[in-house]
Amino acid sequence: MSYSNKKYSKKEPELPVTIHRIEVQKKNSFRYSLYSEDGFISGVSDATLTKQNLRKGTVIDEQLYAEIQKEEESWSIREYLIRLLGRRDHASHELRLKGIKKGYDSEILDQIIAELEEKNYINNYAFAKKYAHDKFRFNNWGPNKIKAELSKKKIGKNTIAQVLEEEFDQQSKIETINELIEKKKPSLLRTDPDKRRKKIFNYLFRKGYDSSIILKEIDGLLESMNK
Repeated sequence: MSYSNKKYSKKEPELPVTIHRIEVQKKNSFRYSLYSEDGFISGVSDATLTKQNLRKGTVIDEQLYAEIQKEEESWSIREYLIRLLGRRDHASHELRLKGIKKGYDSEILDQIIAELEEKNYINNYAFAKKYAHDKFRFNNWGPNKIKAELSKKKIGKNTIAQVLEEEFDQQSKIETINELIEKKKPSLLRTDPDKRRKKIFNYLFRKGYDSSIILKEIDGLLESMNK
């Protein structure tokens, strides 16, 4: 795998090349610029500088240059993912898709995601828990719709089952169904009475509620139309 054409160096230097001086970058004190006697070699993070033991007099050959570029891609991916996680929780799969879209190497991306999972920066259970809570409380989604969306985000089946069990109980589902129909009552009253049952069923089913609970509650919901 070659890293010689990555974004960290606009133009690959002629190799081998010797580091003549190292300067802290003005806009980012955690990054350094490497120079030979002839000019700029590459920009590197403090982590790369330390790990590769780069200093004045270090000779950079093709192998070392490739290692530097790989380290720089790892650094860039890590910074990007942590920045995303600082804005909101993300599932691992979401982060991977965003990283791929940005053009990062998939193998290194997977390594960094695994590292962040191990350090608990990424927690798929916590993400799924908050997602289920917010979608139920603020969007009135039922468990089936939440399950489908979490599955798209590649959350594990056991994790999904656990968060749905923790978030939903029968009474809260019934109360939410009644609230949804109450809000929709004006439009339902304008619907042909013979078609209301089907319209209510389809609406609640699309919202993610089981057919069993809809059928159990639908007669009471229809009666409420006349109150």
